[in-house]
Amino acid sequence: MPVRTTGTTPRLAEHGTPSMDSTRAFIGDVKRLVIKVGTAVVTRSDGRLALGRLGALCEQIKELNLQGFEVILVTSGAVGLGRQRLRYRKLVNSSFADLQKPQNELDGKACAAVGQSSLMALYDTLFSQLDVTSAQLLVTDHDFKSIEFRKQLSETVQSLLSLTVVPIFNENDAVSTRKAPYEDSSGIFWDNDSLAALLALELKADLLILLSDVEGLYSGPPSDPKSRLIRTYIEKHQGEITFGDKSRVGRGGMTAKVNAAFNAAKAGIPVVITSGYAPENILKVLQGEDIGTLFHRDAHLWARSRDVTAREMAVAARESSRNLQALSSEDRSKILLDIADALEANQEQIMKENEADVAAAEQAGYERSLLARLALKPGKITNLANSIRVLAKMEEPIGRVLKRTELADGLILEKTSSPLGVLLIVFESRPDALVQVIASFTFSWTAFWQFIRIFISWEG
Repeated sequence: MPVRTTGTTPRLAEHGTPSMDSTRAFIGDVKRLVIKVGTAVVTRSDGRLALGRLGALCEQIKELNLQGFEVILVTSGAVGLGRQRLRYRKLVNSSFADLQKPQNELDGKACAAVGQSSLMALYDTLFSQLDVTSAQLLVTDHDFKSIEFRKQLSETVQSLLSLTVVPIFNENDAVSTRKAPYEDSSGIFWDNDSLAALLALELKADLLILLSDVEGLYSGPPSDPKSRLIRTYIEKHQGEITFGDKSRVGRGGMTAKVNAAFNAAKAGIPVVITSGYAPENILKVLQGEDIGTLFHRDAHLWARSRDVTAREMAVAARESSRNLQALSSEDRSKILLDIADALEANQEQIMKENEADVAAAEQAGYERSLLARLALKPGKITNLANSIRVLAKMEEPIGRVLKRTELADGLILEKTSSPLGVLLIVFESRPDALVQVIASFTFSWTAFWQFIRIFISWEG
């Protein structure tokens, strides 16, 4: 069994790895992590254990142990597994007459008691095949009210981790006295998502990974084609998200995960919500790959300088290109005419902003020739608006037959004008250049995803 010696630093991902997204650079400092796996991942749709997913989970934890990481597992699934077993037991012990009577719902605490032993037996079997030792720790919300309990819990977990033992936590539902869901600021938890967040804080983890049955947090129900995956969560997303139904099993769902992740991130512990269905997602997170949804205390600072990644911009540009190509000639002409009208309507504000730009460039020491090209002269905006109106009235440039050749009887080859698709634009930093590019691209059905502006000095 591999045992990490004192001072060993785990490294699946190093700072500056080319494939690592800049928002995941903190991964290089992660040593201790908490992984929470929910009932929807642990079990199949029929209530039986998902052996393939559990096996992949244990194999990844084994690999993390070899890499020197300290792994703490929080698992759900005991109630669901116990319910499935007790239903079977009740069925085989019932007479035909009993089966015709209304069936009472099974006691959840009894289900938890039966299911917990079966769940841990499976974990022990899987980990034993990988030469990994695991330990069971059952807790209740009441336990965390005791300072002595919290201290002893930390010491016990530290002893287990020093021996490369994997602590496996679950709520002790069989004896929990809680009757209804609640949350408060004292550290009490309601479900295993909030338990995982609480343990990450108590045990000083460097990262919390919440495994779900979807890729991460979406702007709407994952089944909706219009929903988009949110790569990095910031508070402004809260008003943009439409949550779907809770999980088919368990007490949580995405709402519970978001609340737990947000609270943990606010306390300084980064959180990644990702799919537990993919066999290597945990390792990919530790390699710094941009998967799932990241919750981080500094996420709002990253959003100021970069709301989206380059990949997200490129994907959005491609989608915009398709939308442009779906517009009619009349629609595109109307867009151009609206741009021209907006330029003239905001002419005074544009001139004020341009004067501020020129003053800033002059203070920065730009050459006189560059300043002259940066400044907007009187009448420039009107001329620019008029040129856009002329463009809007021009003949449709797309779909024109440029060449037509008859290769054989009935076989015609045509060369027609088509949009370029998506382009990266490098242009001289003149105040009218951006508007001209946008107008030309809109007219020709062409999308763009980034502008690189440069100053060109004819003297230099």
